Amino acid sequence: MYCPPRLFAAIDIGSYRLKMKIVEVTPEGRIRDLETVDHLILLGRDTFNDGKLSFESVKKTCEAIQGFKRLMADYGVTEWRVVATSALREAANRDFMIDRIKFQTGFDVEIINNSQEKFLTYKAIKWQLMNNGIIDISEPTLILNIGAGSIQLLLMENNLLASSQSLKLGALRIKESIAKIEKHTLNFSRVLEEYIEAHIESVEYLKSSNELKHFVLASGELDYLAELARLGVDKGVVSLDKEQFERIYVQALGKTPRALSEEYDIPLADAELFVPSLILIKKFLDKTCSDKLIIPSVSLVDGLILERYNDELEKGISMDFDADILSCVREMATRYRTNEKHVRYVERVALQIFDRLTGIHGLGERERFILQIAAILHDIGKYIASDPHYVYSYNIIRASQIIGLSDEELTMAACIARYHSSETPELGSTGLVKLGTEERIKAMKLIAIIRMADAMDTSHKQKLSISAMDVSGDQFIVRVESWEKAVLENWTFNMKSEFFSEVFGLKPQMVIRNRMVGEK
Repeated sequence: MYCPPRLFAAIDIGSYRLKMKIVEVTPEGRIRDLETVDHLILLGRDTFNDGKLSFESVKKTCEAIQGFKRLMADYGVTEWRVVATSALREAANRDFMIDRIKFQTGFDVEIINNSQEKFLTYKAIKWQLMNNGIIDISEPTLILNIGAGSIQLLLMENNLLASSQSLKLGALRIKESIAKIEKHTLNFSRVLEEYIEAHIESVEYLKSSNELKHFVLASGELDYLAELARLGVDKGVVSLDKEQFERIYVQALGKTPRALSEEYDIPLADAELFVPSLILIKKFLDKTCSDKLIIPSVSLVDGLILERYNDELEKGISMDFDADILSCVREMATRYRTNEKHVRYVERVALQIFDRLTGIHGLGERERFILQIAAILHDIGKYIASDPHYVYSYNIIRASQIIGLSDEELTMAACIARYHSSETPELGSTGLVKLGTEERIKAMKLIAIIRMADAMDTSHKQKLSISAMDVSGDQFIVRVESWEKAVLENWTFNMKSEFFSEVFGLKPQMVIRNRMVGEK
């Protein structure tokens, strides 16, 4: 039976421009670009200067999105996703903006946090690099994603993310933050350099233990960089020699935005961000041993498309991006010097319990993933102090921008870590009150699971090996084997079982078979 291709539109309401890409997805799992359009609307200029969006910006945004909608109708698009980033996210009147867009266009706007935004772009970058084989990303690779409101630094090793850090140092934010100085100095580019240097000192931990072999860039201003170097796009990627970049850098640094606009035929609004972007690139390029700049021709909308259809792509093209998040989380646990054997044990047992109770807890794969993240990070607070380490774990996780997690998911992971230990949570407890009712109940279920898993390794000696788990009547029976006395584990398991019973209506019971002495 014939299955027609599906059409999908991804819309990004950015700080600097609005962008839409329409694609066709075939039944065989191939994506074909149909059309890409964008509108230059400097929402970030309002937000970064005044803290809120002007009526004129709201009006222009709605008009541009209405134009997108008409184009979607011409193509017959029936599926779409609309997201907004830092300019709308940080605006004091963002709710009004969202309401106006909904009223005038019918689109629901999803505000994503910085970690989600940069992870979506990372997905598109990695997909492009791996499928086109431009560089070997099993070698240490630094990715610099320059947005209008922020930058994201990502370190890749062995085809996975090793670490990431975000800074509110986007090209437009830099320009607007120190714009008032420009008329008081004859060497504004030097002021920009000093400003950027002062704000990148905190990213030293991104240095790999090995030399960084490759330098990859993502930025809206990089199209002009490739044009100035007279380079074409090969397999969706531009490769720019370091020497070529440095020539352009030196030439551009001494020019005003207007001179750049006129000489290089760049729109003035783009030219204003060109030098801040070049300085950011230069500072981080110098931290690598790469002699090339690799520039994939992708953006946030490509990540939105990939996230929507990754699981449906033909074999060999789809990717497991959750592995990248877990890689970053494990590196975070290592950085805070957690007990790796204990963490691995709690992670494994928590997931075993989750899987056995699938028909009872009613949770899905995403909740399982959040539980896994929380299990890996549940003890990181011990880096500060042993008591109360669970409170410190909560605070560290909440303060971290774990790449790819929404604000709600980050809070849920922090709460699971917060209550894994001795303190029993209630629906109104610290952290949980920040969640909606549905998410709060999900968190309570996951907390009940991790508490049981942690209890089974109270001594941190991994004494117990699960042989079976059964639900019988109102009992949840965990059968384990042990080669040592497990009095402490048994006592802690029974102590924490009360909360598990409250959440699931099942009474946990641990049956221990001691292999050394034949006891039960």
